[in-house]
Amino acid sequence: MIDFTWLYRHLPRRLSLALVLFAFLGGFEGVLNGYVLGQVPNLTTIDLTGRLRYVGVAIALYAGTYYAGYILNLLQQAAIRRWNVALKTQMLQASAAGGEAESTGMNRLTNDAAQIQARYFEAVVGLMQNAAMTLVSTWFVLTVNWLMGLIFIAFSAAAMLPMLAFTKSLSRLGQQWSEANAKTLAAAQDWLQGQPELQQYLAAGTFFARVKAALALSERRLQQQTARQYTAQFATALMVVLGLFAPMLIGFLLMARGGFGITIATLLTLQLSADHVTAGVRAVVAGWSGLAGTRALRQLPPVDATPAPAPVAAGPGAVVLDGVSQTFGDQEVLAPTTRRLPAGSKTLIAGPSGVGKTTLLNLIAGRLKPTTGTVTIDGTQATPQAVTYVTQQSWIFAGTVRENLTLGQSFSDQQLTTVLTQVGLTSQLGDAPLDRPVSPATLSGGQQQRLAIARGLLRKRPVLLLDEITAGLDDQAALAIRELLYRLPQTIIEVAHHYDRQLLARDHVSELTLNHELTPATAQD
Repeated sequence: MIDFTWLYRHLPRRLSLALVLFAFLGGFEGVLNGYVLGQVPNLTTIDLTGRLRYVGVAIALYAGTYYAGYILNLLQQAAIRRWNVALKTQMLQASAAGGEAESTGMNRLTNDAAQIQARYFEAVVGLMQNAAMTLVSTWFVLTVNWLMGLIFIAFSAAAMLPMLAFTKSLSRLGQQWSEANAKTLAAAQDWLQGQPELQQYLAAGTFFARVKAALALSERRLQQQTARQYTAQFATALMVVLGLFAPMLIGFLLMARGGFGITIATLLTLQLSADHVTAGVRAVVAGWSGLAGTRALRQLPPVDATPAPAPVAAGPGAVVLDGVSQTFGDQEVLAPTTRRLPAGSKTLIAGPSGVGKTTLLNLIAGRLKPTTGTVTIDGTQATPQAVTYVTQQSWIFAGTVRENLTLGQSFSDQQLTTVLTQVGLTSQLGDAPLDRPVSPATLSGGQQQRLAIARGLLRKRPVLLLDEITAGLDDQAALAIRELLYRLPQTIIEVAHHYDRQLLARDHVSELTLNHELTPATAQD
């Protein structure tokens, strides 16, 4: 859940303190005009030096306050940047951990993240800024003159009463108009869609009466809503006028009695400042309501940002399938299968399309949990960390050969060069092959397959799973890759539709044939 605790946790303490400090310093903008202009009446009784000092102080106050606001904007952007990094990191990790489709994860990263930034991160910093301005304005107004300050704040707040009083009726009228408008649109659509039959049965005139009645009701509801809005605005305007002059009248009466230290300068200062208290309160209430509306958007599955790495299998690679089957819903994808594949053995999984060959590979890879039976590698339940899984669609990204091999992990150049030589890529990648930039567009299909295989060989997993890796290659390239792989010491399990039986016999490759009746369409292969 993205909430205030989450926001605080993802900010350095110094940045949090600086945000609060400059929010309060920038909050003086709300009372600056009141303080500076409120001193104007006093200028009539001082000399030129005093007036020049007044101008200098005023310039310094405005410059300092605006500078504080400028720094606050920079700090807010720094905070939003950190929050965005943390948010998008969590989104990506949550998508990966939950097995979401790529399109879903990208939608989170773009649309959802942008919505959270606009409707929550930016709203939170705006809320903090308005809250600081409200507190500063309240403090200032009360220190100028506590009695008149309370009077000005009370009358300023009274300007909100008409809108509060009319809120329910405006909401009700808005709902009534929305319903009437929906009926009008439906009636108009019926009228337009039904023209052929209305013309055929000479019923256009009578049917249109229904449309006209819906239209008249919709416009009447809109007129009622608009009239109520005008009434609320008029009442608000009256209260604003009352808020402007009633406190002044009270102040004049108190001045006539000579009490409470009230002066014209005091009244002018409060007149220019008190509105910022109620304006700030309104902004805080509106901002808080807006934040509440983003609660569903901010719900994200929790993800440990630094998950402990799973242990990597280091055994010889003996695979045991014990009554393994797989069912999706009521569709049997893989019939119960039992087989022992010794460490270092080479096995070809064959069978017609839809029989469950790829499903079996996914079970051995630990990517699927079997419906019945068990899959073990060296006596331990199969996990993705125990195997190297290479598919026809090799994952190669834009980067150097080194980056594609290491994936950010630490390996020596000698280790990297060794696996490139094993797969026959060293001579094909030119000088300094490890630093050569590559991408799917710059490598052939065979080179991509070899690079993906090299990535797996680098990690020395005991089991190598191959899923139709030669389907897109010519016969010569496919033969070269198989000759490379079948010379490796790892346990190799391959799914292929097309293969050379002489090569299988030469390399002592056993065959596991899957063949049973499946219900249609849902089998994975």
